[in-house]
Amino acid sequence: MSKYPYNNPHQMHPMLPGEAKLNDLRPLAADLISKAKDLASHGMPHLRALLRETLRPMNSFYTNKIEGQQTEPLLIERAMNKDFSNQPDEARKQRIAVAHIETERWADATYPHFDASIFFNADVTHAIHRHLHAQLLPEDLIQFNEDGIEQIVKPGISREVGVIVGQHIPPDPMTLSLFMNEWHAAYQYARAGETAVIALVAAHHRFTWIHPFVDGNGRTARLHTHAGLNALGLTQGLWSPMRGLARQQENYYTHLINADQVRRGDLDGRGNLTEKGLVAFIEFFMQVCLDQIYFMNRLLDFSSFEDRLAQMLAAESTRKETRYLKLEAAAPLAYLGSVKSLERNRFKSMMGLADRTADRVLADLFKLGVITSKTPKGPVELAAPLDLFRYLFPRLWPEAEANTQA
Repeated sequence: MSKYPYNNPHQMHPMLPGEAKLNDLRPLAADLISKAKDLASHGMPHLRALLRETLRPMNSFYTNKIEGQQTEPLLIERAMNKDFSNQPDEARKQRIAVAHIETERWADATYPHFDASIFFNADVTHAIHRHLHAQLLPEDLIQFNEDGIEQIVKPGISREVGVIVGQHIPPDPMTLSLFMNEWHAAYQYARAGETAVIALVAAHHRFTWIHPFVDGNGRTARLHTHAGLNALGLTQGLWSPMRGLARQQENYYTHLINADQVRRGDLDGRGNLTEKGLVAFIEFFMQVCLDQIYFMNRLLDFSSFEDRLAQMLAAESTRKETRYLKLEAAAPLAYLGSVKSLERNRFKSMMGLADRTADRVLADLFKLGVITSKTPKGPVELAAPLDLFRYLFPRLWPEAEANTQA
């Protein structure tokens, strides 16, 4: 007899809401898919490509913020260049941040297309957990439980001990493989469309409920969901639920906890766990995704992007170091959002300024960091350094804006 309250996979049901509730969720899932496809059709393909890599540190910051282990955006940037703090705790958080960035990039490349029969296999979540934690130092993997007993997080290896997560006691460690097999069986046929999105979100909760690892379950769940949305062709690297979940962290935890509860009477589904709680979690999560899509849609509008560039040029031209900046540079800068690069003479001609003035403007744009070039006289490309986020992508990463202006 197991001493744990959960030791049989049927205790995890329902894995999905019943048919009636599932149909109620479909319009929201369809809206998410439609709006995501619209976002992907925006112009400025080079700006979108630039954002994919630029946003990975932000995703890392926010998923670690949820865990209460975020580090400053500038420290993440330094860690990406192998510059770590001499304070052990801060350096550890930097390593975790970089590990998340690398694992997100790896997961997107490893699972470019969504195949539910593969993606919901326990091997995938274990691979994500392994990739993330194998990048850390041995001392980063030491945890202490509520009794102060030392536990070691083993990359990609299921826990062998019982754990307590708030009021929830996850399944008996001896039965974890049974629960993960049931997890796979429940979602492996959700191959496309609305059902796939709903299943991906439901699986996010049920994975955290199983809590298969000593630590890193939340990060693994969010990376798995992020990779799934990307594989479904819905993010294009332009948004992630991690930002929205961190901004609504209390609601995120509340919905996770509420969906942990047992069924509340005959009107609450037919499984052991609450169907209402699961439905509410799915609705909440999909709405978070929609909010992120709406936000990015506004940022990627061409005319508003050019307006923000003009505001940046006006503001930065008041500084002595970049006093030669002119508003005429806004149009060619915006155009660089649509093409990978421009010859320098072409860029200068688009400003319509005298040659000497154009040269000065170009030099100050390099100083500002909004353009870059692979060679001293080569074509110019658009850049998005962290300290310009407040102009280029206002309110996208408020903590970075504050960090770079301090």
